[in-house]
Amino acid sequence: MTDLLTFQRDGWLNYLPDDDGEGVTATRLRIGVGETLITRNISRRAGGESEAINVSLLPLAEFLTNAWWPLLYEPLKPSFTRAFQVRHRLDSGMRGYSFPAVALCSGGEKSIVVDWAAFANPYSTLSFLAPSPAEPVQLDREQAEVALMDLIESVLERSSGATPRVQSLREAWGRIQTSMVERDELGYCMAAGRLGLDPYDPDAPDLTQWAVGLSDRLFDDLSDAVELEELGAAASWLRDLEPKLPQFPEIELHGFGAPIEDDLDYPAWTAGEASAIALRAVSGFRNEHPKKAVEELLGAAAFPRGVAAEVGPNSLTAVIRRLDNSARIATIARSARQRRFRACAATYIAWTSATGEDRATTDAITRRQQAGRAFAAEMLAPKEELLGRASRYGFDSDDLEEIASDFVCPYSTIAWQAHRAGIALRGVDLPFGDRMRII
Repeated sequence: MTDLLTFQRDGWLNYLPDDDGEGVTATRLRIGVGETLITRNISRRAGGESEAINVSLLPLAEFLTNAWWPLLYEPLKPSFTRAFQVRHRLDSGMRGYSFPAVALCSGGEKSIVVDWAAFANPYSTLSFLAPSPAEPVQLDREQAEVALMDLIESVLERSSGATPRVQSLREAWGRIQTSMVERDELGYCMAAGRLGLDPYDPDAPDLTQWAVGLSDRLFDDLSDAVELEELGAAASWLRDLEPKLPQFPEIELHGFGAPIEDDLDYPAWTAGEASAIALRAVSGFRNEHPKKAVEELLGAAAFPRGVAAEVGPNSLTAVIRRLDNSARIATIARSARQRRFRACAATYIAWTSATGEDRATTDAITRRQQAGRAFAAEMLAPKEELLGRASRYGFDSDDLEEIASDFVCPYSTIAWQAHRAGIALRGVDLPFGDRMRII
């Protein structure tokens, strides 16, 4: 079962001054993600251990309300910035209360990512004990949003007074609720959130000037991947390309069957890898001939005819138009290896999209895009074939380059797949580092 985000209150405390509404919302709070209590702590003064913290919920509710759309809809991007961290760390809005370093961001259409860290804070009277997860935890979007809504509603219910802070919170939350039920406004707010913008800020740029002429899904994929300053040029590039998509190669999806459903209890790449394995099983593709199998899968999209440009907008790798039982794919690639990888990843995005949708493959760290890259890696370099080729000493860099040349796929893909398969790599600098952290 997917881990649940919980905020548990042990009643209300009445020991803080309440001149602005902060004291009346003081409570003993436990924050849990699945079986992990993120608020578990030890007092640096008394030495006692506790699962809860004494905190006012008003600052937390204010932070959630002010940051709602970026907090829940902006994914972690390769170009990680300090500003992103401030927008997504709950403790950044806690006005001096001892609070764990915990952050939320979007994992894509159906998930929210939560991450946390335990480190010494010289200004806090508490030391939080929950160790960082090995990977950021994936939460069901609907459940997590309801948990956050309930927390805000509990603060407003408790704060019956009309202090300026409480009234401001009430108005801000009412505005968000109105946006949730207005379809066009909801779409705009989500799009703004993907770019880290407050949709209610009168000084924020008007996204409609860039979104005009692009399908909603395509603009969403673009917003997930690029920074705000890149959006205008990237949207213009896509606007020129989209009408030309019927000219690009068509990949048949008939007979693919259903892709493996993404399970939030497992890393995103598992759905892509399992879908590639399932596709090989129903199509008859053989592990020992991945080059031929990929060319049969992609057809003309594996060749220069399927390339829209050698260089495109930053983080954009292909554009897709899903048809009834097929898809048009236009890649952005400089080499045959890059072209084949990006066309494979685009095939997965097309396979998991609805008929009539225009989509993009990008470098965004969302579950669908990660699964697409894993699908491409498994199609191009099946782990079983790599295991069959490996000696008891594993691979060195020359081995990896030879296999990459045979399979016509990126060197980094072979290294990644070998690592995933548990094959020893001798004298090889892995082309990927530690996981990206929100904290």
